[in-house]
Amino acid sequence: MLLANLALRFIVELVGVGSLAYVAYQAPLDGVARVAVTVAAPLAFIVVWAVVVAPKATNGFSQRQRDAIGTGLLVLVAVALGLAGQMAAAAVFGAIVVVNWALGFVFGQDASGAIGSAGGRSR
Repeated sequence: MLLANLALRFIVELVGVGSLAYVAYQAPLDGVARVAVTVAAPLAFIVVWAVVVAPKATNGFSQRQRDAIGTGLLVLVAVALGLAGQMAAAAVFGAIVVVNWALGFVFGQDASGAIGSAGGRSR
């Protein structure tokens, strides 16, 4: 169940990046500015995620803190979707993010430990 929740988290992260690109594209800009914002917003999200949230990021945060920060970022993406006029998508995405985080909290989600132990069992 833990690996299924981690797989769902990965899918949610990818949907979050795509949703952020959609929201950025909806900004009231034209031409090169629209393209720049559409590319820059998801790239900035990915960089922040890699530096702060990723399981192998070298910072002072515990895995639980990283999960909470990542969930907060994804909830902000859901809010941005709502502000872009996609209320149903925002509600569904936000609900999935929160349920995924809660399940990870219940299971004691640790991505590196779970993936390492699953790899050990398959041998």
